[in-house]
Amino acid sequence: MRRFLSNDHSKGLALAVTGILILTPDSLFIRLITADHWSLLFWRGLMTFATLALWQIYTYRRAALARFRAIGGLGLVVALLFALNTSLFVISIRHTAVANTLVLLSAAPLFAAVFSSLFLREHAPLRTWIATLIGIASIALIMADSLGAANLIGDGAALAMTITMAAILTLMRHMRSNNAVAIVALSGLLLALAMLIPSQPFSLSGSDWLYMSLLGLVVIPVSFALALTAPRYLPAPEVGLVFLLETILGPFLVWLVLGEEPPVATLIGGMVLIITLAGHAALSLRKSR
Repeated sequence: MRRFLSNDHSKGLALAVTGILILTPDSLFIRLITADHWSLLFWRGLMTFATLALWQIYTYRRAALARFRAIGGLGLVVALLFALNTSLFVISIRHTAVANTLVLLSAAPLFAAVFSSLFLREHAPLRTWIATLIGIASIALIMADSLGAANLIGDGAALAMTITMAAILTLMRHMRSNNAVAIVALSGLLLALAMLIPSQPFSLSGSDWLYMSLLGLVVIPVSFALALTAPRYLPAPEVGLVFLLETILGPFLVWLVLGEEPPVATLIGGMVLIITLAGHAALSLRKSR
């Protein structure tokens, strides 16, 4: 294992996969929490900040504050984008099928490839552009099924969330920062402050506190700290491909517990998108050898 993790690519892959596996119950916990989404977002942000800030203090002692100061202007932009991304995710989960949200999110690596090509000059090969076109067609199929339906808001939020996640992955790749934990912690604080007025923090029921604690103290801080550290070692599009794990496992977990079946258009579009992304990943790995 130590030999495996000594390679930068392997280390990045291990960080990304572990982060996404821990993130898998996220959608289920959001569905199980009965409080309004403003209150959910407030505690999600505050607990994430508290957990990661304490970790920074434990790890760096007196230098912990310096870690936050070292985030810089670009790191602050990433923190703001991450807070926005979290808000969009919760809104989407509350207004559409979990499968819709996660399938649309799985397209993040395609947008990340475009952003990396445009802004980082990491020019994407032809296969990536072909995969992007297929991905856009799959997204159009899912979105078309929502037109005029109540879940259009949720699907629209998921699409916006996908674009912001692609931007986050690309910026983290550009920064190559070892300060991802501080950035995620700051995003939690910014989110909690933004939700302070519209939320009713103490409206959570007994079971809500259990699910919220698991979500805010374990799932979110640990998973995203790992996933956002991965771009130091992997290209942004490759990190995004690992999100496919959540695309498959997340809806399955919600179906298993809550019995929510994905819409037919999502199953078709999602299958095409997942096959496309998996094929793209396989070709990329083959070319890198």
